[in-house]
Amino acid sequence: MLAVLAYVAAAGAGDWAQKPAIGIRGPIFIPFDDRFGPEPFRIGTDASLFFKYGITSNFVIDLSGGYVSTYDDTSATEDVNLKFMKKSLASTKLTGIQIGLTGNFYFLPGKKVQPYFLAGVGVDMWKTKPVEGPGDKLDITDLGGKAGLGVNFWLIENLTLDIQGKFTYELSNMSADNVPGVDFTDWDQRAFRGYIEPSIGLTYVIARVKDSDNDGVNDKKDNCPDTPLNAMVDVNGCPLDGDADGVYDGLDNCPNTPKGAVVDITGCPLDSDKDGVYDGLDNCPNTPAGALVDNTGCPTDTDGDGVFDGLDKCPDTQKGCRVDETGCTLDGDADGVCDGLDKCPSTPAGTKIDTNGCPVDVKPPVQKITLNIKYKTGSYEPDDNAKQVLDELIKTMKAYTGTTIRIHGFTDNVGSESSNMVLSQKRAEGVMDYLLRGGVERERMSAMGFGEDPNYFVGDNKTAEGKQKNRRVEILSVEK
Repeated sequence: MLAVLAYVAAAGAGDWAQKPAIGIRGPIFIPFDDRFGPEPFRIGTDASLFFKYGITSNFVIDLSGGYVSTYDDTSATEDVNLKFMKKSLASTKLTGIQIGLTGNFYFLPGKKVQPYFLAGVGVDMWKTKPVEGPGDKLDITDLGGKAGLGVNFWLIENLTLDIQGKFTYELSNMSADNVPGVDFTDWDQRAFRGYIEPSIGLTYVIARVKDSDNDGVNDKKDNCPDTPLNAMVDVNGCPLDGDADGVYDGLDNCPNTPKGAVVDITGCPLDSDKDGVYDGLDNCPNTPAGALVDNTGCPTDTDGDGVFDGLDKCPDTQKGCRVDETGCTLDGDADGVCDGLDKCPSTPAGTKIDTNGCPVDVKPPVQKITLNIKYKTGSYEPDDNAKQVLDELIKTMKAYTGTTIRIHGFTDNVGSESSNMVLSQKRAEGVMDYLLRGGVERERMSAMGFGEDPNYFVGDNKTAEGKQKNRRVEILSVEK
């Protein structure tokens, strides 16, 4: 018994509520209160089948049908009260079919070990017949009351073992065959008035164990009792998510989503910009429709013109050319050299140009032009030689519209510093005014005088030649 209790302690606890069950029970039948002295019936065998149904966790209806068999002790020469009767010692065999209906009340519902008591009624249909030779065969039917105690052990969730002692007391005789001199409807003439059935029962619970979320794992073993319907689960009842996208297997219409991709409620990856790279993996999630992308979802631009491949109608644009919204090169002066590479973007139509897009008869800008101008008294106007140089510069500036110039004026050391500063500024401005009159835009030029700053002397002020070199205007060109 200790071994059984130790095993049951590890088993799952049970609940009878709304569960059907079937079982078997046996094996002992003990009649009592016999009246015939030398011919009592003694211990026999008992076997029954039963059906149970749990009305609540505590209360169970038990419908049983059994068969008992024993013999009398006519030929016994010793005390056989506590022994099974043998055919060799008997003259009469007793058999019975038992129909019983009881209510069983279980204490400690949901526990592994459950004491219980029972009470109910039953109909017993007895037969007696001689063991050998002729004799009377009798049929007797009784109505009896039943009561008993037991202990139920849950071995596993669907199987129980119980130990029971049940007592049946015959309340009334429903029918009986009689023999001369004996009236079996008279209890005082009956061989026994009732019987005791010590037994062991084995019960199989038919009902499915409770599974609230219908995932196939019963609630007692389910670590995730609220799993959504149709989600696949592991042995612990927790939902599986093979691609780790947050949508459970069984509900996931796209079970092989790449790791990191954002998905919709059906588990399928989203691609907001329709570029073929899923959201969550797309480093450029707002790619324009039609643009080609790399494996990170970012648009490619093979010719580097700022218009994405797939949208670029001129995918082989020369590097540096400016393009329109379709990716094709612009050529504002229609000279065949694209804007961005055209150093003279305003060349008049029909003008013969060089590879830079500039007229072939126009000199390109030089980094520095130095003018040693011989000024008339009180004048800041460039002399004729200087004007020839400036006229060529005007042509260059008109052709090379991306060029700007800085005009710097310098003096020798004759006179005061302040007067020389004013003089150098006016001479620089005189050159700028000439260029303005020639059509060069003011915003492309600046004029500044530096006076007699020793840092800018290029000649020796002790000689007339050196002073002439220091009295100069320098023009510095800068390309945008």
